[in-house]
Amino acid sequence: MKNQLSIIGDDIGSNLLERKIVDKTKTTTYKIISKDVREFHFIIPYDERVELGQIFSIKDYSVKDDEITFLARVTDIQHDSNYDGKWDTTLKGTAFYDEDQIFNRVVAEPLGCITFNKKMGKKEFKKSKTIPLKFSEVEKASLDEFRFLTEKMGDLEVGYLRNGSQVVEEIGVKLNSEIMDHHMGVFATTGMGKSNFMKVFAASCMKKASMGESKLGLLLADPHGEYLMGSAKNNTKGLLHLSEYKNGLRCYSTNNKNAKENAEVETLKIGIRDINPTDILPLFGEWRPAQKEAIEIMDSENAADWLESFKENRELVIKDIHEKTIEVIKRRLNLLLRYSYIDEKNSSIDKIIKQLKEGKVILIDMEGIKERSELFLLSLLSRRILDEYQKDSLDNDKNTCLIAIEEAQRVLGGGDGSISGFEIIAREGRKFGVGLCAITQQPKLVDKLLLSQFNTLVIMGLGDRNDRKCLEESAKQDLTTLDVEIQTLEKGEAIISTLKVPFPIPVTIHLYEDYIKQLKEQDKDLNRSSRGKKLVRPPN
Repeated sequence: MKNQLSIIGDDIGSNLLERKIVDKTKTTTYKIISKDVREFHFIIPYDERVELGQIFSIKDYSVKDDEITFLARVTDIQHDSNYDGKWDTTLKGTAFYDEDQIFNRVVAEPLGCITFNKKMGKKEFKKSKTIPLKFSEVEKASLDEFRFLTEKMGDLEVGYLRNGSQVVEEIGVKLNSEIMDHHMGVFATTGMGKSNFMKVFAASCMKKASMGESKLGLLLADPHGEYLMGSAKNNTKGLLHLSEYKNGLRCYSTNNKNAKENAEVETLKIGIRDINPTDILPLFGEWRPAQKEAIEIMDSENAADWLESFKENRELVIKDIHEKTIEVIKRRLNLLLRYSYIDEKNSSIDKIIKQLKEGKVILIDMEGIKERSELFLLSLLSRRILDEYQKDSLDNDKNTCLIAIEEAQRVLGGGDGSISGFEIIAREGRKFGVGLCAITQQPKLVDKLLLSQFNTLVIMGLGDRNDRKCLEESAKQDLTTLDVEIQTLEKGEAIISTLKVPFPIPVTIHLYEDYIKQLKEQDKDLNRSSRGKKLVRPPN
């Protein structure tokens, strides 16, 4: 049997089969044969192919005044037949089987339905609370049946809709900047495209900021030095290569060399008066209870010049604390003051917060610094950002902010008071317009209660069953049926579950290098269309 034959069956065990000759130039149709409101089954010829994640449409014309089109995503594909027993290992004459009696059973999860009211002339997508009429026609979903998704998307483009392995370039997948303070997680095994996704996301934010349309400030910390200028070794580009929208980007680096070699990069400075006593907790590994108590006492006294005073006379007096405990803290403070980014007079923090409130992308390049130093900087910046946004919490028109944390399991694992500032943002940040973007290859190590606060999940290839299970348990949308599909995701493919979009969306993430070419072409088109007019852009 060739592809022009479509076998249509009643149910497993039935020998009643209908043959339908389908013109190759037309859409191949199948028919629903079972099962219930949670799962649809239909059969296809044994020599035809469908894929996990592929979306099909089911037409139901049983309602007089409405046309209902159910959408369903393939979750399983099974060999099946109308034979009983071990038919496929028993010779019958010269053949194993009668090809009219074998087929593949396709299992599909209902996503919802598109209703079209003929009298009102109105289309609407909603969750389906019923099942299609048995033997309703099943077809591969067409572009028109995906159009409703464009109304559900946000403003920050990250890729194209994917239907199985097919990329639907007419439907761009966009995240909503208005919900980023509800937190986002980016999860993938190493090499599956986390960094590429974040660069694409940042580029979209840069475009909005450069055009003066951004409502979201993005703080992106880069511990590996791959976001600034990319990697010549891996032939990848950095955010500075998107020069058309550089007005939307501000770069700071802990490496003085990067700042000297590139006029677009400033040296990151942390002022002495920016640092509270508890800010130093992530910097020095383990602390004994007595040492933590001493630091908390210092913090409660709220002396703004505490570190400045210590720098001048190297003395530290903490009431009712043992001298040996104070000596340990003094040694660690002396080490802190040697860090190149600690400055007695200058600070970048107020400028960074101002730029975030303007909706810009702030890249903090931390290449070459140690992990503890990175955590110290992120903890300090996050605390200051949350404090400032709390002050503006009554301003309904203020921009929101998203703080991206690489290797987030280090700071969202729970139970460590030294990183409780990040946990506070995860639990309460949305009240003040501050969100976290947790980037990790091990979501199972993130505290489950904190993970449940994340309302946008970008899930790329994850091989570990425990990682997938913890995301299934915390996601706002049901991901349990997508376990096998997530295992089979290729590099650059993702499932995105987010607010305001009715079901988890299969996506092909833009390759960053291709995306910046696309944005540059769009910018040229904009300039051409504005020729003869004054094109207004925000000041540099």
